[in-house]
Amino acid sequence: MRVALLALLMVSFARSTLAQYDYGFDFSKAGTAGFQFLKIGTGAREIALGQAATSLTNDANAVYWNPGALSFVEQNQLFLTHNEWLAGSSANAAVIAIPLEEYVVALSFLQFKIVDFEETVVPQGGGSPYTGRMVGAGDQVVGVAVSKRFTDKLTIGLQLKYVREWMDDVSFSGVLFDVGTVYYTGFHHLRLAFALQHFGPDAKPDLVRFRMPLVFRLGAGEDFILTDEHRLTSALELIHPTDNVEQLSWGLEYEFLRVFALRAGYRFNADEGKLALGMGVRPPPLDMFTLQFDYAYSKFGAAFGATHRFTLGIGF
Repeated sequence: MRVALLALLMVSFARSTLAQYDYGFDFSKAGTAGFQFLKIGTGAREIALGQAATSLTNDANAVYWNPGALSFVEQNQLFLTHNEWLAGSSANAAVIAIPLEEYVVALSFLQFKIVDFEETVVPQGGGSPYTGRMVGAGDQVVGVAVSKRFTDKLTIGLQLKYVREWMDDVSFSGVLFDVGTVYYTGFHHLRLAFALQHFGPDAKPDLVRFRMPLVFRLGAGEDFILTDEHRLTSALELIHPTDNVEQLSWGLEYEFLRVFALRAGYRFNADEGKLALGMGVRPPPLDMFTLQFDYAYSKFGAAFGATHRFTLGIGF
C-alpha cells in the first residue's frame, strides 16, 4: 500500500509540474528549451546502463542523476569524468561527496566546451567573410547537493545549481534545482526512484526567452542475484523531458567478486545513441583508499561516430 501511494504521489506531482509547460502545439517540442548540455549524461557507469540510473546510481555521481541516492555514499569520494562528445566537443566533470553524520553533502562542477571556430562576417565589396579571429563557446554548472536517509528504506536529496552559458563575449546564467528520492519497497531488493531535474525560472538573455530543460525520471531497480561472488542488477526508467518525446531506458549490470563489472543498456524511442556498453574495475582497497575506473561506449550513427566516457573514482 505504501509503495502504491508513493508511486501515485510521484506521478501526480510530475503531472502537475509538467502541466505548466504546455507549449500549445502538437508537433515535436525538441529544441524548445535552453541549456541543452544539462541533458548530456555524466558518469560512465550510468551511461553504460542506458541512463536507467535513477534507481541504480549509488556514489558521488548521483548528483547528475538523482540527488536522493547520495545517501548511499559511506566515505569521502572524489569522482572525475571525461566525456568525448559529438563533433569534437567534450565535457569534464568533478564532484566530491562527504558524509556528515546523517547527511551527505556534495559539491560538483561541470564544463562543456565546443571546438573553437573562426569568426565570419557579412563580406563587404566581395571580401572574405573570415576575420581570422577565433571564437569560443561553452557551458558551466556548479552544484551543491545534500541528501538524507530518513529510514532504512527512504532517502531524499536536493540540489541547487548555478548554470552559465557563453559564446565569445556574450553570456547568460540561471539558478536551477533538482530533487530526488529512492524508496526500497521491502519486496526482495526492489527499489523505486524519482527525480525532477533542472527546475527553475525561464532564462531571459537579450531579446530572447527560453524555458529550462526540465526532466522527470521514474525508475525501478532490482538485484536478481546477490552473493559474494556474483551480482546481477537491472533497471527500467521512464524519462519525460518537457522539450522532447518520452523515452524508456533499460540497463543491466553483472558484477564478479565486486571487482569487475560488465554493463549494457538501451534507450527506447531515442534517435541516436540507443545502445550503450561498458565495464568497470574496482581493485581491492589500498589502506584507507578505494579506487574504481568505469568506461562507457555509445554509438551515434555514421554522422557523429562513437562517444566515450571515462570515470575515475577515489574513496578516502
